[in-house]
Amino acid sequence: MAKWLRWLIMLAVMPLSVLAIQIKDTAPDVYIVKKGDTLWDISSMYLEKPWQWPELWRNNTFLTNPHLIYPGDELRLRVNEQGEPELEIVREPEVLKPLVKLSPQGRKVFKPEPIATIPWSVIESFVNNDFLLSDEEFQALPIVLGDPDGGIRFASGDLIISDKIDSAGNDYVIVRKQNQLMDMDDELLGWQVRNVADVEVIPADTGSTSVVKVKASNFEANRGDRIMPAPPMHTDKVLGLVLANQQRGHVIGSVENHTLMGKYDVVALDMGSSDVVPGTVFGIYKQGPAIKRDDKPQYVDDGNKTDKLISTITSDTEQPALKIGEVVVFKVFDNSSYALIIKANQSVKRGAIVAKP
Repeated sequence: MAKWLRWLIMLAVMPLSVLAIQIKDTAPDVYIVKKGDTLWDISSMYLEKPWQWPELWRNNTFLTNPHLIYPGDELRLRVNEQGEPELEIVREPEVLKPLVKLSPQGRKVFKPEPIATIPWSVIESFVNNDFLLSDEEFQALPIVLGDPDGGIRFASGDLIISDKIDSAGNDYVIVRKQNQLMDMDDELLGWQVRNVADVEVIPADTGSTSVVKVKASNFEANRGDRIMPAPPMHTDKVLGLVLANQQRGHVIGSVENHTLMGKYDVVALDMGSSDVVPGTVFGIYKQGPAIKRDDKPQYVDDGNKTDKLISTITSDTEQPALKIGEVVVFKVFDNSSYALIIKANQSVKRGAIVAKP
């Protein structure tokens, strides 16, 4: 039976509550998951709304978490007895593979790594090397002062002098300011800082200073950089997709300070831990300037001071916000978050609205 006819029959018998799940006409009947696939890419292959992915797994007895699928899994699209579309997976109940035989009594096994929800290679550096600190937090950090040779730049193996660090040990990093992060009212939310190098504090009685050894460098350290305890490294590539509901915020900038942003750019949102969790999916919306109603309509922000004055005493028409893309949050701070643009039909600028997709 032709695919289009099969789906036409399915839609005819499908309950109204399920019609919201839109299966693409191009969705494959069978797909083998490959290394390098992402959950978002596979979801987009099947669904008009990729965040509805878990809805396709309702009756799957093997899959306790619809965000955990593995290379080699065979996905089969079918219609169940209730006329609902669903995916089934062809896999042994335990995805385990022998690694090394240890003795006649046992063997060591490992569980293959599930595919990432969004491209880990794109976000890994931002997850582990980029942080957001308030101005007060940054100013309180110990300062890199210099070295015994009067150097100005420091790399792996160098010994440097810093402000006093209370405890010796390995779990410290040198960080550097990258960009100011401002909200839509131009209030400072914090400083974007980057991991410059991993360092070790050498035990020494040096009074008001500390001796620090650079263990590994991402960049050369400079005088004036700061030292902070090393945050935990994250290796978990799996993010559950969570549909945004009532939250509404804005794209407030590019983490890499781009003016125009597009697919796979990392952006900052003006929503923090009280609003979002990693994996939250938003739609990106663009709203044009308000229009002053007149015989010859003009934009309120045309730049003409007279027009702006008139607009305060006449009726303005707000343009509707039109969807231009989608974004997935992957790192959350107190009052901001980092997100990956996963789809963009046009360039995204600071001030773009993010809301329920």
